[in-house]
Amino acid sequence: MSNRPQLRDLTVYILEHASPIRTRQLRLLKAVTGMQVVGAGMDAEADLATLEALQPDVVLVGLRTGQSLRHVRLLTAKLPRSTLIVLSNSGSALMRKACLRAGGSYCFDKTLEFDKLRTALLEMSGTATKSSGP
Repeated sequence: MSNRPQLRDLTVYILEHASPIRTRQLRLLKAVTGMQVVGAGMDAEADLATLEALQPDVVLVGLRTGQSLRHVRLLTAKLPRSTLIVLSNSGSALMRKACLRAGGSYCFDKTLEFDKLRTALLEMSGTATKSSGP
């Protein structure tokens, strides 16, 4: 849990290439007290200028075969103050280790562990006990 006093909402940017998943994430996260979704896109490289301008507290990165770990490393270098949460199609220990090694702060299965993601975000926002939403 974060020890920092919360003076403003936690800002979150979503990077997810699959439109239905991105739409679901946006809908669910917008309903959570203490969080503000400041943007969403499909690709880390294409959205890099926006991310650097916004400097969100949290970037959710949906893993895509081939480029995603490279994107996690890029975002870690360009957004050192942002917490990177990697969302993968696999919750295996090997995948988690690779994501964390690449610079992610957390790694969750994007379809099976949405509750764990939500809990981590609530803890970061300091609203774990006073949240609203789904």
